[in-house]
Amino acid sequence: VKENNNVYKAFAMDRELFLHQKDNDCASYTAMAVISVLKNQDVSPVRLSEEMMWRSKGGVTFPQGLVNILKNYRINLTEYKMFRFSDSEKINWLKNTIDKGNIIVLFVQGDGLKHYVTVLGYDSHGFLLYDSLQKRRSEHSDLTIVDKSEYEGNRYYPYADLIALWNKGGIFCFFRNWALVCN
Repeated sequence: VKENNNVYKAFAMDRELFLHQKDNDCASYTAMAVISVLKNQDVSPVRLSEEMMWRSKGGVTFPQGLVNILKNYRINLTEYKMFRFSDSEKINWLKNTIDKGNIIVLFVQGDGLKHYVTVLGYDSHGFLLYDSLQKRRSEHSDLTIVDKSEYEGNRYYPYADLIALWNKGGIFCFFRNWALVCN
């Protein structure tokens, strides 16, 4: 992991795809984001949810389900487990990986929920994400609000905040600091 001093790097995602997820469907919304950005292909997250395997009875998708669905759409990917790295090394690894032209899916925990998010980029203080659990734009909208309208993505997390969510991710001791690098 090399230190990264770049100021800004991000992948563009169509803002009309900043959709708010249905219950337990973050994996399919994350897959939709990856396919949209890397393949410039529109695919319904509802369709992806119907195709998704490796789901618990409660509808939670295990990482293998997300891996399989992205492989079906011919996305090149590599899984990583980064729990042995320091927080600063994780930050630099994320930035280095984005600099190489990759989008990253992280398995995080926030508000007591296990959740997948798509890392689209970074600036000098934080990361730009597509997060399907972002607040809705209005009471009756399927679209989410955008934290920083001048940036890509609908969520902005300072470095330490995203790393803290990522450090709490996983299922018991499995998939802690799990990342899926897509290109």
